[in-house]
Amino acid sequence: MEEHFSLDDHASLALEVAKHAALANGDSRCGTEYLLYGLVATAHGELTELIELFALNTLRIDRAIERMLEQRAATLGSFADPQLTDRARAALRTQRIDGAGPTGTFELLHGLLVDDDAGACTVLRDLGVQPDEARRLVSYGIRHLSKEEIDDLLTTLDRRDGTHYAWWGPDPAGRIDSIRTPGLVPLEVASSDSARVDVTAFGSDKFGFGFTLNVRSLRSWVLPPVFAPEEALIPGQGAQYNDGPDFMLLQLVLPDGTTLDNRTIVDRFCASQPAEPRLVPLGQRDEHVNLNDRRQHDQHIITGDWWVWPLPAPGSLEIRVDWPAESVSGSVTIDASLLTPGLEA
Repeated sequence: MEEHFSLDDHASLALEVAKHAALANGDSRCGTEYLLYGLVATAHGELTELIELFALNTLRIDRAIERMLEQRAATLGSFADPQLTDRARAALRTQRIDGAGPTGTFELLHGLLVDDDAGACTVLRDLGVQPDEARRLVSYGIRHLSKEEIDDLLTTLDRRDGTHYAWWGPDPAGRIDSIRTPGLVPLEVASSDSARVDVTAFGSDKFGFGFTLNVRSLRSWVLPPVFAPEEALIPGQGAQYNDGPDFMLLQLVLPDGTTLDNRTIVDRFCASQPAEPRLVPLGQRDEHVNLNDRRQHDQHIITGDWWVWPLPAPGSLEIRVDWPAESVSGSVTIDASLLTPGLEA
């Protein structure tokens, strides 16, 4: 017989979403990680602000759950209703501090974070959020402060204004050295009758190196370039990526033979250092330039900044691009030793 929990409407909805997420993954267990997914998927009010503060969303949580499932395949392949784990049941029994009223979303989130070994805490650590830091904020949420008090608290504790920075660097307080090697930039990577692709800047620090990729139209484009493949979340299968003719494939072949590309979206904010090199997008600018000249087409310029972690070993580094929509394909090779901070020819 299914246990009855005293939940408010929002917490009840989060529980239903959690059960459906576990079922979609073929998981026989509905643990605290799925309850966390349900809370994020149905967030409202101050809980939404808390979730945004830690850059959480259902797609990131689903990916983290997939990584957990890889470690316990024995519980997968079930088509029966998932059963709540002991930790999930304990979280659903979390009571309000004042003892009045049913369990709400903040109480439920508080219950998910009690045990460091709980699936919810594992997911948060995987996504670069320290459970202690989350508990600190949630402990205020269960007191049901006023909106003004919540706003003041979030401003005070906002982790984005602290010393946190992503694994790939650069340190926000650090210095990025521009590389002014004569003849290195601008560097043409590829061109066609309708477009030209150049690397217009390099920079580096102790973490890795960055570069700016400039795509400029020579005539009107049928399909402007897209640098991030279209991403769709399919329950039970995780993120799927579809790239069409407008997708511009960017590849880097490092001196050791490792190939990096932009076909898979890499999470920029992660507390742990990855085991493999990473190519990370930092930002993009889209401009339309009116040349005021009837003999020429107005220019469409897309400029993207990229970061590569870590610094490559000395040797040849190849940058490749492939953009089928405008028949742009080519590559250029540079000496990776020139990317070492402070080194100039």
